[in-house]
Amino acid sequence: MPATIANDLARAPFIDLITFRKDGRGVHTTVLAASRDGMLLIRTHHTAGKLKRLRHNAAVEMVPLDARGRPVGRAQRGTARILPDDETAGSLRLLHRRHPIAGVMGTWVRHLRGMHDVFIQVNPDQDEAVATTRGTSSPAAV
Repeated sequence: MPATIANDLARAPFIDLITFRKDGRGVHTTVLAASRDGMLLIRTHHTAGKLKRLRHNAAVEMVPLDARGRPVGRAQRGTARILPDDETAGSLRLLHRRHPIAGVMGTWVRHLRGMHDVFIQVNPDQDEAVATTRGTSSPAAV
């Protein structure tokens, strides 16, 4: 049975997405996300540094955050995949449904600035949640 995104991640208003540099250091980014089929869809823009990091290392950690950016659950490891452009429209509809104000306004501002949306799909790993606090990361995920 494949692993699925934990309920606290699926319900969280924000997610702390931790991607890893070549040297193994974690980079924390607060993102909006929507769940689909037990996976997490995360929107970013075409020039985001996280895309470069994911091309080198697809391992990520995700921590659910409250509306003020505070962790409200345990981290979960996963493997990220940058989705092709033809999946952007459907993913954007899911994100707008999950985040009707921040998602739609964020899209409007991004497009006004000439940014192109790119979605990342995160498949959760089978192992258990990991203890991660904001500002540090587990080197075992690298």
